[in-house]
Amino acid sequence: MSLLQLFLQAPTLFLLARGQGHVDDTATLISRTPDGDSLRLLFQLNEATPTRPSLLPYLIPKGYVTIDGTSLTLTEVKDDKRTFGVMLIQHTQEKITLGKKSIGSKVNIEVDMVGKYVEKSVTATLSGRGGGEWQGLIEKIVQVELAKRGI
Repeated sequence: MSLLQLFLQAPTLFLLARGQGHVDDTATLISRTPDGDSLRLLFQLNEATPTRPSLLPYLIPKGYVTIDGTSLTLTEVKDDKRTFGVMLIQHTQEKITLGKKSIGSKVNIEVDMVGKYVEKSVTATLSGRGGGEWQGLIEKIVQVELAKRGI
């Protein structure tokens, strides 16, 4: 588990910021699977480029992603296939247009701003460019992980 994923699993961080009205990239709907009254949707992200890095580091199962303006919980993430899934319960299907999209449709994707903030702060701290508020937390995490490994 990466340090970023460890931070992102803290429930309080998820509550701070979601769906802030920006678009990070688009994804393509590649699968629609009924599941009782619910609908499972699977999306594939674009390949990363030097000017558009991958959004996969910000996507974790049970984390959040905003698709076409609706914040949803991720049900699966497969980094090797650049895919992620969500499930729409019947009530949500009735309130938003996402469940009506067809295979091949492009959707707007926004990732959690907290993940970006954590990444920037941790990177700054580890490179010695600031982020002092994270220094103690990072040191504690490293100590715990080293202790687990008997180092």
